[in-house]
Amino acid sequence: MENQASKAVLLDLAHAAATSPGVYLMKGPQGEIIYVGKAKNLRNRLTTYFQPAGHENPRTEMMVGRVQRFDVILTETEAEALILECTLIKKHKPKFNVRLKDDKAYPYLRIQLGDAYPRLEYVRRVQRDGARYFGPFPSAWAARQVMDLLVESFHLRDCSDNAFRHRTRPCILHQMGKCTAACVGKIDQNTYREQIDEVIAILEGRGERLTAQLRKGMEDASEREEFEEAAYYRDQLRNLEVVTQTQGVHEAGSQRDRDVAGLSRKGSDAHGTLLRIRGGRMIAVQHYHLQNTDPALSDAEILRDFLSQYYVDLEQRVGKGEEPGLVPSEVLVPLVPAEFEIMEKTLAIGIRQAETAVDRQLLNVARSNADYALEQLLKRSKGEGGHGLEALEEAQDKLHLPKLPHRIECYDISNLQGQDAVASRVVFVDGAPDKNLYRRYKIKTVEGANDFAMMKEVLGRRFSHADEALPDLVVVDGGKGQLAQAVAILEELEVQGVSVVGLAKARVESDFRATEVKSSHERIFIPNRKNPVPLLPHTAAYRLLTHVRDEAHRFAVSYHRLLRDKRSLGKSGN
Repeated sequence: MENQASKAVLLDLAHAAATSPGVYLMKGPQGEIIYVGKAKNLRNRLTTYFQPAGHENPRTEMMVGRVQRFDVILTETEAEALILECTLIKKHKPKFNVRLKDDKAYPYLRIQLGDAYPRLEYVRRVQRDGARYFGPFPSAWAARQVMDLLVESFHLRDCSDNAFRHRTRPCILHQMGKCTAACVGKIDQNTYREQIDEVIAILEGRGERLTAQLRKGMEDASEREEFEEAAYYRDQLRNLEVVTQTQGVHEAGSQRDRDVAGLSRKGSDAHGTLLRIRGGRMIAVQHYHLQNTDPALSDAEILRDFLSQYYVDLEQRVGKGEEPGLVPSEVLVPLVPAEFEIMEKTLAIGIRQAETAVDRQLLNVARSNADYALEQLLKRSKGEGGHGLEALEEAQDKLHLPKLPHRIECYDISNLQGQDAVASRVVFVDGAPDKNLYRRYKIKTVEGANDFAMMKEVLGRRFSHADEALPDLVVVDGGKGQLAQAVAILEELEVQGVSVVGLAKARVESDFRATEVKSSHERIFIPNRKNPVPLLPHTAAYRLLTHVRDEAHRFAVSYHRLLRDKRSLGKSGN
């Protein structure tokens, strides 16, 4: 009865709302904004939410059930309401709105052409250093797969510049027939440069020969019923086709500036991709994970939220002088977005559907990139050891994080009274451990048992690598004290845009007279908050964060024991 009475009160308030355009803000029990919407007629839109009959869409019914009150902001026009809606969604990140998560850390492949014997490198940032960059790739996994395929196919050097300069004899890769041993002059510069030119041609979208070889390998393996080998060729072919298809986008003879939108959905997950084409050539691919998408929403509604939020934000950045020249004259879309007329009027961008074969090709490229990015995201997050996007979104909500924690790093110190002091770093990407990014640190500058100084050394060494992507969240093992130390260290290192939390183990509360042992839950400490956030064992966020913490502890302890055993063996040998 209380819910019905509350809905009746809200319905009365909705009937009293203005009939002008504007924005409405639905607020929950604590006064938090849980949904932001716009309307041409506020009264008509608001009354639809609080009708006694309820809603067919379960998500809308859930949202309405949490509303305690709403506020409205009047605007002169519906166009102003659209801009204000997008601005408020970006600012408040309401739980029930579709929101864009721009992953700015998508990987690239780099070739430094100024080197005598260039190598193919995996990087996270594009710099003005005279090198050629290819990408971005829809996932780190895809980029590394393509890099490994090209290095192996063309026998490129895979060693660091330092190892290359100081090597005096070929490494084992040369003996295995996988490297031409450029380090010791087994191949001349002109021949090596021809191989590099062929790699560049493939990455520019002209990879017909290698694609044909992979397809033949897949077909031959299938005929021999060697299905694992066939699957390997299939995956390599898919990785190569995605990047070469994207890099090969070019509108011959066109000087048009436009964006091409791609949308992919699977259940409650969605991903948007934009191909930015300027002067007829594609200059970038941008990927956006769309949070809080409801399966009941249509593709047209999701596309409307995606494009309106993206272009309103872009217009605002251009107005501040941050992104000059990036607003296109038109955007090519796979279907007409909801309310597209008001979007065209507000954003001054033409919204177009395919009219020519080139248009359809561009839309296919955008869609295949969106499909592939979402597929890889789900594969990583829900694969072996993964926790899924649900855990990331729950952690973001529980910990009040400003953005989805796509990359989580956790650090742990292990020592025995200062001896054999080491530290570990584990990295979870999209909810799954990425062991290629794990690191072990031997403490070099700290004497004695000083965990604060050790953590400062480790974080300093980690964040001095400017070419590595910053984490969205750093987890430290411990409570208020350890959290305060970590925050102070990052501030001293001038690391910005990284959230930090402390994860303290459960406390046991008992004494010898107690008939039962009481134990608290794992507790999360957040900066500038007095009381910890309890984590209940049945939640996805609990499983994710404790897995991250326990993995860091395991990795640190195993390294500490290794060093301790080596030292003990050394002493016994003496």
